[in-house]
Amino acid sequence: MDFNKYQSQIRTLIPLRNDSDFNDVFNKVFVGESNSDKFLIKMEINRLAQPCVRIIDLRDKVTEKTYPYTHKGLDHHLTTSAIKTLKETTKLFGDYTIGVYEIVLDHVQKIKQQNMNKTGNENETSFSEIIQLNSHKVRANARMFFISPIVITLPNGEEFKASTSNISTSGLKIKLSENIPCFDNDTIEIVFTGICAEYKHKSIDDGKKIAYRLVSQEEDDGTFYFYLHIQPEQQDFVEFLKSFIRGNQYKYKIDVQYYYNLALENALKNSALRAMSTLPIYVNINSPKPALFMLQNTTNAQTVNDWRYNDANQLALLFSEERLKGLLAYTKEHSSTTLYCFTFIKNDVEYLLSATEYELQQDETKQLFIQYGKSKLNFRSYHFSMEPYRYHENQRYEITSLKPASFSEITHVATVTELTTNEIIEKDEREEKQSLNLLNKYVHRGKATGITTPVFNLFPDELRKEERYKHSSAIKFRVDGYFCTGHIIDFSFSGLKVQLDQVPTLTKRSIVRIDFVDLQKVSKKFRLVGIQYKAIASSPGRVYHLQIASKDCFQSIHKFFSLLVQNNPEHFPIIPLKAPKQPVTDRLHEVAESSLDHALFFVTTGNGKPKLTYSSVPASAKSLKQLFEIDSDPNITHNHIALSNNDLLERILYVPLRNATTDGVNFEQTIYVKKVKSGEGTWTISSYLDEDFSSEESKRQFILMQKDIGQLQILHYRLCSISAPDLSIIESEIGMITRHAVHLGKRIQEVLLGVGAIIEVIDRTDHILANGYDGEHPI
Repeated sequence: MDFNKYQSQIRTLIPLRNDSDFNDVFNKVFVGESNSDKFLIKMEINRLAQPCVRIIDLRDKVTEKTYPYTHKGLDHHLTTSAIKTLKETTKLFGDYTIGVYEIVLDHVQKIKQQNMNKTGNENETSFSEIIQLNSHKVRANARMFFISPIVITLPNGEEFKASTSNISTSGLKIKLSENIPCFDNDTIEIVFTGICAEYKHKSIDDGKKIAYRLVSQEEDDGTFYFYLHIQPEQQDFVEFLKSFIRGNQYKYKIDVQYYYNLALENALKNSALRAMSTLPIYVNINSPKPALFMLQNTTNAQTVNDWRYNDANQLALLFSEERLKGLLAYTKEHSSTTLYCFTFIKNDVEYLLSATEYELQQDETKQLFIQYGKSKLNFRSYHFSMEPYRYHENQRYEITSLKPASFSEITHVATVTELTTNEIIEKDEREEKQSLNLLNKYVHRGKATGITTPVFNLFPDELRKEERYKHSSAIKFRVDGYFCTGHIIDFSFSGLKVQLDQVPTLTKRSIVRIDFVDLQKVSKKFRLVGIQYKAIASSPGRVYHLQIASKDCFQSIHKFFSLLVQNNPEHFPIIPLKAPKQPVTDRLHEVAESSLDHALFFVTTGNGKPKLTYSSVPASAKSLKQLFEIDSDPNITHNHIALSNNDLLERILYVPLRNATTDGVNFEQTIYVKKVKSGEGTWTISSYLDEDFSSEESKRQFILMQKDIGQLQILHYRLCSISAPDLSIIESEIGMITRHAVHLGKRIQEVLLGVGAIIEVIDRTDHILANGYDGEHPI
């Protein structure tokens, strides 16, 4: 019998099933139905009202975030909407029953279907999902859902029995059967009695207590939870947890959503760094040569070339002693300014002039510099920022990936982003014109000669980290009890290329031991036996590429080979690198995150219209965060209504992408955003382009009017085509996701392969309003 057509009647009757007049009400509701049908409907009502002990776990079944929810001793994992449905239906049925269980599952299925039926039409939504591209400090570690008995000790010495709910290398959620009085930030000591009974490790043996800090407390239907963060100086226990979670991730469920978000962020961050138009310059303000290095990709390489004159990178002169002093004073109150430059030729010599907005205003030469500069074909303007920055390692590196000394010297990061839009500049209306000789102070007079500022490539073609040296000598090769002989082909200070006399059973990342038979004969100081290497690749002819595998071995071998080459250079022909030596790419990408200081939107260009799917707005871009968080959940979505109202996307996204050439699209515009907040707190957003104004004067009047009432925000918008993110860089995360949730593994690949463009948004409001919008002079 199909009960679907009776669902509303059944739900109406369920709360009344224990009433004395239930049969009378039932007969009235189902008047006209046959007795056999009535009997079956009553049986269905009784079935739905039966108590249920089934747990609903949606962690691997949905893409939305799930939360633990405990009801009468049953630990569910549900989405926000599923929790709401469960609470409502439990109230309706009077208990957690078979009917409640089925209704929640039906609700989840309906949400899935709604998500699948969504189109890419921007008119339906102006929201994009938030991703954190520089979120190392806020991103939680992966959790494993793990229940095990523990004993907790409060600051007053009281002990209580409890159990874990989930665990990670940085935190712990515990479940308590009673409300224990405790304050946030209290130190709570944990003895992992359950784990201790099964595992032996120095960090937990003999009932050792692990110190945690209480972050927050929660109560849910009579069950109490503590959220804890591990205290520092307990590295042994952290290392144990890493191996424990890795070894048990198949037995206990892991937080697949963590790996999904991690993969998404890593892939999109890689794409953002490839497309980044901003040129980062890392500075040590205490050094006589403040510019330490710059980071280049194929997009911002043009900026580096534009500043190369007299065989020197002239950007270094932005940080001369005199200019740096002014920059530091200015950036204490302002994070950014505008930088102008141009060249002119005199007596067959080309001269470069540059000045920042604040320098020109201070010298009262802004109109002179800009009007003269704009008469030159190569006049350029840039958005320039400079902020304090200290490099911190936020990930683990291989022992051979040493931190460059220059990274420890960084005190500030400066960014230079070219602006190709035609921003309005105030005209000089004074009768007495200034002398061009006043511009001489801004001329770069070749003082950069001798100053070599390294420019590191964010995506180098060179894969090797260091030079290799040709050399042939005998070795012994051992792995898992197997040994054979062979010889060295070439070596570096951290790696070997060897040819073996036999083919061993070897896989990538296998740890092998090398005895340097011949080299040991020439060295009494160094022990060259049993040196640990890791297999990283193989080539035809029994050739293997090895990398040093332990810190102790690295220190010893690095010193040995350094002295060997230094004392005998003629015996070891060098195989040079294809490109200048630079820090390892992973470290360059990590330090480059500091330059992702603008709003970024990732555009999916698959089926239907292009869509702003993901976005990242750093905390440092406060005005942009406020704009894109209007009427949105700041933890989940950004509202890009400032870019999409009044069919603006047609002109700034759809048309440029449709007209893209084989070289892609590089489209820039200035967007004028009018924001009006009603008395009820609702916002009305209207955006305009330069072409929407009938004249320069009408635009000026619009800007002045909005400036007076503080409702204007002026954005520099840049749209750029990009290749789909490289999935190979998140291969391990995809593998982890797929093992636990196949549909999520497929979903993330489909989503990322659909990304085809990126939008960069810079707030230029203060800079443009400073360009003469005082109402006194015409523009």
